[in-house]
Amino acid sequence: MKPLRPTPLLAALALLLSGCAANTYLDAKRNTAAGGQQERDIAAAKTDLATAQAQNTSLQDQKLQREREIERNNRRIRALEADLKKQDAALASALKAKQVSQARYNELKKEMDAVKAETQSVDLQNKGDAFAAPDAKADAAKEARLKELERRKKELEAALAGLTKS
Repeated sequence: MKPLRPTPLLAALALLLSGCAANTYLDAKRNTAAGGQQERDIAAAKTDLATAQAQNTSLQDQKLQREREIERNNRRIRALEADLKKQDAALASALKAKQVSQARYNELKKEMDAVKAETQSVDLQNKGDAFAAPDAKADAAKEARLKELERRKKELEAALAGLTKS
């Protein structure tokens, strides 16, 4: 039997494979050395994590602030509705006691009903805001509407107070 002799093709393949293995080893060594790619990747990941955590904290704060604002507006709306209900009863009592003419009653009742309808509209918007993305313009408009409704309610209170003193 003849001993096996390595052919030149097999020898070249063996040399090539040993060179690849050496390069892979050197690449791995460079990547894991101090200041290598692995360390840079870890530093970048830590930076990304810190940024994401800061953003999460900021979003949580914004969400909490939004929930507080919606709840504050909800309390204002409930107070408006309760006051309007009292004013409605007072106006009906004034009509019954003939402290107000039917024409003046109709005028005040119409204004009161308009304020109630607008209050309900603002209430629906406020409830919808709990599920919508914050919108600074819409929030400012809602705030202006609430202030206007509160002003109109005070005017109605003053008109009713003037009627009952007569």
